[in-house]
Amino acid sequence: MQWPLVARDAELARITAAFGAGLGVVLTGEAGTGRSRLLAEAAGLAGGHVVRSLDGWPATGRVVLALDDAQLLEPEVADRVRRLAALDRVTVVAAVRTGEWVPDGISRLWLDGLAERVEVRPFGHEAIRAVLLARLGAVVDDATTQGMGLLTAGNALLLRELTEHAVDEGSLRRVAGVWRWSGLACADGRLADVVRMRLGRLTRDEAELIDMIALAGTLCVDRFPALAQAAESLNRRGVLVAEGSCVRMTYPLCGEVVAAVMPELTARRLRALLVPTRRKPVRRVLPCVGASPDLTSREREVAQYAADGLTNRDIADLLVVSVRTVENHLQRVYGKLGITTRADLAAVLSA
Repeated sequence: MQWPLVARDAELARITAAFGAGLGVVLTGEAGTGRSRLLAEAAGLAGGHVVRSLDGWPATGRVVLALDDAQLLEPEVADRVRRLAALDRVTVVAAVRTGEWVPDGISRLWLDGLAERVEVRPFGHEAIRAVLLARLGAVVDDATTQGMGLLTAGNALLLRELTEHAVDEGSLRRVAGVWRWSGLACADGRLADVVRMRLGRLTRDEAELIDMIALAGTLCVDRFPALAQAAESLNRRGVLVAEGSCVRMTYPLCGEVVAAVMPELTARRLRALLVPTRRKPVRRVLPCVGASPDLTSREREVAQYAADGLTNRDIADLLVVSVRTVENHLQRVYGKLGITTRADLAAVLSA
């Protein structure tokens, strides 16, 4: 289903102003930020006969040339688009993906003053709340808004797919008039397909690195020099974010899905590589946490270590992740269990 266009007031204002000044518009943004949806809306606002190719134009009247993924145009076609944009009867509305090479004919649209360049950014916290309200028709609690925001990093496509998946699987439910999400229970079907598409075609080393990060959350690349080239490639493509010598998934949801569908023997082999040999984890079996459908496997693991008295730094070292990652996991655990402190956690787990 097509979601309503919400929380794009600033972008729409700039688009409308550009049309008022007789200019076209070029929308830029990462994959999944909603460029295509905004392109369709902009084409309708431009006022004219909308065409999506350079052929079959009406003989008279204003023409709106709408081009999605314009970075894929051949150079000679892009040059023709630039020349058409200079005509009084033509308004060009194009969308290009950030981080990819753009033909000169398209980039010159904004460099030559023929079009306004409008960046389509990921949603922030309040925008996510507004989008979910528009889709679900009722208020969404703060924990759900924050949790979905953390997993999707505000990416419009991933937010949509996660929400639809959560509604279908029943982990996103309306309770006493408020929508509440208990966390990702499974990661199959369309959601897994979308994540695979987002990751793209992976080499063997890239797939190995993605699997390791899916288990660890954050990975120090210096510990695995053979995967340094794979990390650089994935960082260049926007799949990974670098934080000093460590890397993490740009969209944590991708890691959650990869970990959920990973074969058990693969996960076992990689965990053995990830756990520092200088320390051997001592873990209790905590049935009340392990059986909770509200906690992900990584959240259960962090909760177990915390209940054993390990500090955030201890847990981070043990799991080869950052302290910030541990803190984020614990925050989500607290929210799902309805507690606020480490003492509360110990009490809940010992009950």
